[in-house]
Amino acid sequence: MELRAYWGVVRRRLWLVILVVAIAALYVAYQGYHLWKTPGALKAYHSTVTVQVGLQPAPRSMIPSYIEDMQVAEALADAVPSVVTMPGFDQAVANQIGQDMQAIQARYGSNPDLGDWQNPGAIAGALSASRVHNLVTIDVSWPTAPGAWAIANAVGEVLTSHLNTYLDYIIEGTPGTAVNGQQLQPAAIGRLVSPASDPAPGSGSAGNRLTLLAAILLVSLIIGLALAFLVDYLDDRLRSAEEVVELLQLPVYGELPRAPRAGERSAERRVPPAPVS
Repeated sequence: MELRAYWGVVRRRLWLVILVVAIAALYVAYQGYHLWKTPGALKAYHSTVTVQVGLQPAPRSMIPSYIEDMQVAEALADAVPSVVTMPGFDQAVANQIGQDMQAIQARYGSNPDLGDWQNPGAIAGALSASRVHNLVTIDVSWPTAPGAWAIANAVGEVLTSHLNTYLDYIIEGTPGTAVNGQQLQPAAIGRLVSPASDPAPGSGSAGNRLTLLAAILLVSLIIGLALAFLVDYLDDRLRSAEEVVELLQLPVYGELPRAPRAGERSAERRVPPAPVS
């Protein structure tokens, strides 16, 4: 009986549930279309490159021990993920891609689809980095396979060639070697451990938003049902004899039928007159 009562509420307020779900569906459809039209949002190619961070070989007086050297290298590796998002790094990667164009064409043909590789902002948004000890892996997510490999390859070249220019650090407690009264610091270097990998298809930068959009539809259905029960609870009109008995605690001996609306045909069928013989 309770289930029938619940279904009656939903059926009476079905228009409200449909309205809420329809509004949410329009929003989801708009966002989904926008993601589908954005290159690399739902589907992208991933290429990774791994660089080992360390210190340039120097006199023993500058590096007291191997353990300290490793600690410094790991500390510098911690800063590399912020280097790839540093202003100017993305432009350096774009410039390196232009210099590598001959190698890219040798790998992917004379007219490779590199995407918007000349846009530094797009390159910065495609990079993510993770560290294990003093090994830093940079992942590139890009709409095209040649572009993903070209960016990953350029990132590895920039880090191995100019890493020291992006790191501002001081090794405290190191005696160092003085030249003209100025203490020298061992330079941070990057060594390519794993070159740019072959691009592999995967989810794009906004792939997890599809799950969020599906969740929005489910939540909108729940909200619509909740509003339907709330509106029905606030409506104090009596709709059936059962509600009257429950409210007044009195028996019902009869009911008046609903008056037909204007233009509505009577439910009763007229009996045709008997034929006269």
